[in-house]
Amino acid sequence: MKTKDLLEQFEKTYREEKQKEAEELHNALVSVLSEHKAEIQTVLYVLEMVKFELLEDRFKQLFASAPKPGEIRFGKPE
Repeated sequence: MKTKDLLEQFEKTYREEKQKEAEELHNALVSVLSEHKAEIQTVLYVLEMVKFELLEDRFKQLFASAPKPGEIRFGKPE
């Protein structure tokens, strides 16, 4: 089997696994949301909170270091 064929097979398998993972997470979230009968505004608010919590550490890492020469940063005055 050629390297190109192996890479294409690997990419296809990876995409399929990620799709399955996303589908399982989607179904689990739908189940929880249905159980709680949450309003859409509450659901969106909670999703934003989760997004912030997951990204917070990464943002802190990015802004803790000094800017590199020529780097443009938004959201924090220099």
